[in-house]
Amino acid sequence: MLHVLRLTLPNVYLLTGEKAILIDAGAPKDVPRILAFLQTHGVEPSKLSLILLTHGHWDHAGGAAQLRALTKAPIAIHRADADLVRNGTNGTLTPTCWMGRLLLPFVNRGFPAFEPDVLIDEEIDLGAFGVAARVLFTPGHTPGSISVLTNEGETIVGDLLMGGWFGGWLFPSRPGLHYFAEDLGQLRDSFKKLLAASPRVIHPGHGGPIDPMDVASRAPSGAG
Repeated sequence: MLHVLRLTLPNVYLLTGEKAILIDAGAPKDVPRILAFLQTHGVEPSKLSLILLTHGHWDHAGGAAQLRALTKAPIAIHRADADLVRNGTNGTLTPTCWMGRLLLPFVNRGFPAFEPDVLIDEEIDLGAFGVAARVLFTPGHTPGSISVLTNEGETIVGDLLMGGWFGGWLFPSRPGLHYFAEDLGQLRDSFKKLLAASPRVIHPGHGGPIDPMDVASRAPSGAG
């Protein structure tokens, strides 16, 4: 049976089935907590089959190079975000609201650059990595943003959307736009694609979990 486990601050997820996949890698400073998280759930670092990045920003990809060195697990990212991690930069951060404009100077950070091992070009099945799930291409936040949909209908969406305000501290189950998105048109299409996949629950990178019915009945501001 597949289990979806979450470590908050950093916002990373662990899928455990026949094997284990880490979804996102936090910032560089988060690596010790992530390793402790794996140990807490009985996953030896050497047993991690994949580090899968939902996108290439510092708070989701910044710890990936260190984690690969420690676990020997390959890193996968969509090809459209590969240059972000190769350069260790966030690329374009386009605010969607006043909070994003205020936060921009504090979150536009660099991180250790690396060459990914697996480049995703299309939607793929993760069965080869030991979990019953598949990757959905859901761009908008970044050009290469992806989501992961398990066979049980749990969906991990990275920063496709956000729960609540102040990074999910207030009203975490209320769906809304992330503070940054490069292409709102793509984002709208990705919301539709996500809901068409009939998820049972949505796990964003910040806040959540979110009921898909709340997204369907009240599209995040600016995306409907």
